[in-house]
Amino acid sequence: MALSSSLTVLMPVILLASCNTMSARAGLITNLVAPIWHAIEDRLDFEYDETRALDAKSEQFWQPVLQAANEAQPGQHADIYRDSQAALADLPEENYSAVHQALQEAISHLHHADDTLMQQNSASLHLAADKLASPAGGQEEGLSFLTGSHRFLSLAMLATQHLFGLSYKERLHKQVKQRQVEILPSLRGASKATGDVLAETREASNKAFDVLKYDLYHRGSPKTPEAAKQVAQKIIAGARETRHRFFQPIMSSVDGMTRDVNGEEQSPSATVDDAMSVGLGTESEEAEHQDHRGTLEA
Repeated sequence: MALSSSLTVLMPVILLASCNTMSARAGLITNLVAPIWHAIEDRLDFEYDETRALDAKSEQFWQPVLQAANEAQPGQHADIYRDSQAALADLPEENYSAVHQALQEAISHLHHADDTLMQQNSASLHLAADKLASPAGGQEEGLSFLTGSHRFLSLAMLATQHLFGLSYKERLHKQVKQRQVEILPSLRGASKATGDVLAETREASNKAFDVLKYDLYHRGSPKTPEAAKQVAQKIIAGARETRHRFFQPIMSSVDGMTRDVNGEEQSPSATVDDAMSVGLGTESEEAEHQDHRGTLEA
């Protein structure tokens, strides 16, 4: 009875002591784990900025190339070709043989230049679209940056791999060099086609000017119909437009290469800020960032 009474009295004390001991141990574990967790959290967040920065660099390079190539679509001068056929039909060849021939040749040269433009832009379009469809931040590891716990796991794996692999600057430098290699065939193709485009557009303009000035420089010749002159003016404008659209992807590629090299020293956070300020993936990036932060804080 005495022993039983003593245990009854001591039991609350023993339980309290046990609770205090467990609480102390839990506090000790928390104090030990918290700094480690915060370090991992900071590392993942930094890694996330690096990933977004690599994606932004890729988009800043390829998006202008895609946009420039998209500006030249099939049938861009369909109205000129349609109007030229109508003008030629209303232009009796027996009375306007020189004008008729000049207008036909002008249209033919413009058509050849447009065909060359479309072939060159098609290659640039497919290349840029393929590269924009592949996230640069995860392409080396083959990871898919999803949402929620899957995204957290991907980021954790990526952070671990990068911890023992290449630094951000090394990865960026590698991707800059890779983009130069990828765009080079397109630039070489454009270089080969430049002479053809310039020659064809120049001849198209020259023949169109011949149509405009024929009745001025040849006394006694019948006055060139106004419809033929209007088509000639459209051909001159179309040739100028074709030249511009041909060189636009080339200039975008060269400008992109220059920005790529000059931007290698930019910090990841600055790259992300610049991308968001100009609206490159602003909404999707911000949503992903909020999802990532929510996962870390959960």
